Amino acid sequence: MLKQRVVTAVILTLLASLALFKATAEVWQWVMLGVGFIAAWEWAGFAQLNQAWQKMLFALLTTVIGFVGLELLTVLSIGFLTLLESLLLIYVVTSYQRSQGQVGTSAVSLVLLAGVLSVVLFTTVMVRFRMEFSAEILLMSLFVIWAIDTGAYFSGKSFGKTKLAVHVSPGKTWEGVWGGALFAFVIALAGLWLVSGVLNLSMVLFAVILACIALFSVLGDLFESVLKRQVNLKDSGRILPGHGGVLDRIDSLLIAVPMLYLAWHFRSVI
Repeated sequence: MLKQRVVTAVILTLLASLALFKATAEVWQWVMLGVGFIAAWEWAGFAQLNQAWQKMLFALLTTVIGFVGLELLTVLSIGFLTLLESLLLIYVVTSYQRSQGQVGTSAVSLVLLAGVLSVVLFTTVMVRFRMEFSAEILLMSLFVIWAIDTGAYFSGKSFGKTKLAVHVSPGKTWEGVWGGALFAFVIALAGLWLVSGVLNLSMVLFAVILACIALFSVLGDLFESVLKRQVNLKDSGRILPGHGGVLDRIDSLLIAVPMLYLAWHFRSVI
């Protein structure tokens, strides 16, 4: 299993790097819409749409909305939708935890709406992030989110005692999350220095903001955990050997990427 995970991770890293740095803007757009299509297909399972035609219809509809969103969504509308998604995540995760796993969001319409919102925002922002800033800045920002996962894993293993949300994800601890946030801050600071060549108070403050976004990204992971628990799924899919589905790999990015995009847009006010 470990060998399978490593091989898959290496192949994914190579393909993602090639697309991010070598693809034209149009190719990158279709790559991200393709990722969004697969993610939406998997999301349909959270609403117990198990027929292939049902998943296809939902995935196609979500992809079309994402394609339209590339042209129509403004920074202001992205900000509003990100806020809406954040409130939804907070409500569902906290409700599930407080009710000890009894109350989540079982309404099919709400689950599907959350899927459209999450996937469309993610694909739209991933395309615009690269276009409006750069592949290097996008990759550095993603590293900040991945850093909290890595830092949380090792911090949790070493110091984890206080459960974060035992009914949602029993393995996560507060010690792990705070350790991950600290590592995310270090990575953010190093990344900002690498892309700019200088380091000042403004960058330190911006690194704190990026680390806070990474901290919030944990909710994305917890939200998917709730959806999977409600339908007794271990993984969102099986397309990635040893890793599960696409959603299992991007769950924390779904809310974090729009937040990162907005943070870079409003960086000048810091």
